[in-house]
Amino acid sequence: MACTTTATTPDLDFFHGKPGLKLNNDRYEILRKLGSGMYSSTWLVRDSKPDPEYGEKYLAAKILSLDGTGMHRTGVMIELEALKTIMKEDDVNGLPLLFDTFEVQGPRGSHLCFVMNLLSSDVSSFRRSAPNKALKPYMVKNIIGQVLEALVQLHSLDIIHTDIKCDNILFNSCKQEEIDEILAADPPKIVGEFDLDGENYPILASQPIPHKWTWDTTHHQAELMLFTLVDLGQAQWAGKQPTVNMFSALSLRAPEIIIRSDFGPKIDIWAVGCLTFELLVGRWLFNPEDGGEDWRFEDDHLAKMLELTGEQFSKPVLDRAHLRKEYFDDEGKLLRITDLYPLSIEKALANYKILPKEEIAPAASFIKACLRLDSSDRPSARELELHPWLKGAFCG
Repeated sequence: MACTTTATTPDLDFFHGKPGLKLNNDRYEILRKLGSGMYSSTWLVRDSKPDPEYGEKYLAAKILSLDGTGMHRTGVMIELEALKTIMKEDDVNGLPLLFDTFEVQGPRGSHLCFVMNLLSSDVSSFRRSAPNKALKPYMVKNIIGQVLEALVQLHSLDIIHTDIKCDNILFNSCKQEEIDEILAADPPKIVGEFDLDGENYPILASQPIPHKWTWDTTHHQAELMLFTLVDLGQAQWAGKQPTVNMFSALSLRAPEIIIRSDFGPKIDIWAVGCLTFELLVGRWLFNPEDGGEDWRFEDDHLAKMLELTGEQFSKPVLDRAHLRKEYFDDEGKLLRITDLYPLSIEKALANYKILPKEEIAPAASFIKACLRLDSSDRPSARELELHPWLKGAFCG
């Protein structure tokens, strides 16, 4: 297999598409690259046989890497099964829709492909566009409200997302009639090329579909913002043994993931609390550090959880923790960090001088409800939807 490159060397574990390439018996034509993740790349495709019920010819094709495809075959990843479960529901809001699935051949093997509804860019890039990296409270309430609505549906199907973060919340602002105009104004960007078995392939930059919203969109206009919670690549089934030991973005990771106890849907609720803080002030609530020989990364994370919640891990929680002896002594105290410096969520929000004073207490109340050390003390997604802080939020 001959492979020469200019610019970037390609990772052949991933599928490399190019504009004009046809998939699944020529039904789908690749138009440009939308984005990529740890185990997949996503492509804008044109459907030559649009579904009569859905009727949209522009869709997103998520093509898994060889590793991702292999993990589906061995049952480590359940994304395909989760997407199929969602599609059995009569009414789905704020979740990805699966229209087709097949395999495409790459130079090193076969790649699993999911064809789904086309969405726009993510909330992470949207947040970073703001001068202080924070969003208006009314926007945050709408985003969180819609994430909770998606979680109500997922959890009712016994699906735990496990990877809730800004990168996995996408805008719905994709009007089919505007795609041709978008493609004409912003054609695929080639950042390199390589030859594979005598055929030339471009290396394409990621170009998500743009939307009209800005960080300073007014309250009235922001009510029209719609979002979808995507990427079930790390999803797990509730009530079943997790297929992996560690998941979730580090800063959003629930305590039970670290100490390995009480795995369930409430890990998503913890992430919602952390995400709310991040969106409101533009900073991570938890940013643990490795203390070298003095303490581990996880020790600092657990210590910060104790400091910010003002709680202690109960004996029943620690008794169920598989890694209790890794982090705690017989009295339930941290082994390697003895000095704690409590800081209330209210104070943490106020420290950045971004959130209006009148917003601090209500927002802190919501975040604290999510951040209970004992997962059984956290509200469900449905219960959180009724929290006073979300009053007036437009949730789709």
